[in-house]
Amino acid sequence: MRKTKALSGAAQDAYFRRALKTQSNLTAEDREQLVRSLKREIAQLRLRLEPLPAGALPPPAAAAPVHTQEATSAQAQPAVPSASFDPFSPNVVVILRTSGRAAALAALAAIDREEHLRLLAREQRLNVGPDVASLRELRAAIVSAAERRVANRVAAAS
Repeated sequence: MRKTKALSGAAQDAYFRRALKTQSNLTAEDREQLVRSLKREIAQLRLRLEPLPAGALPPPAAAAPVHTQEATSAQAQPAVPSASFDPFSPNVVVILRTSGRAAALAALAAIDREEHLRLLAREQRLNVGPDVASLRELRAAIVSAAERRVANRVAAAS
């Protein structure tokens, strides 16, 4: 069993934001400035999967995907984090592969804000067009993008 998890790109940025939110003495502007600075300085981060001692920085709230390449468009357009929304949960590709399309759509049905769905799609690198009109269509487009990713991975592996 692995004892650490590598984070880079958007997953690493999300971890920085979550970790810095625990510092109540920082303003939102200060936190974002620190995240930008950390993004420039740190290429990859490894997290312990075992419990940390009291007072240590918290682990990510959800299992974030491990990226092997640097984030491009996500770093060009920094996301404005919502206090209660984690764009890596649910992980659409994992749900699609383990439980199917219906389960992925059901997991996305719990998200009722367009900006949260678009943030999830961007952070999980699921390409969804800007012209999607309704939440239902947006959820379907996200799942279709995940299906394309799975199909591309299967094709690349064969």
